[in-house]
Amino acid sequence: MPTLYEIRIRGAFDQSWRGLADGMTLEVVYEEAQPVTVIRVVVVDQAALAGLLDALFGINARVLSVTALEAA
Repeated sequence: MPTLYEIRIRGAFDQSWRGLADGMTLEVVYEEAQPVTVIRVVVVDQAALAGLLDALFGINARVLSVTALEAA
């Protein structure tokens, strides 16, 4: 079942990273004066989520959290 996820990453990523997944949104927020990129994306299954996380790890992104928000 497709699910909306929120992935929080340390650092400020620009909009060019939206190409990692269709329909991905990026927002940079500041937590304790540090930039955090909040990604929201619908993934179709766990394999797609694993692929997205693998891509983030491949660019040495520091993933802070992954949260399932709701079924899409």
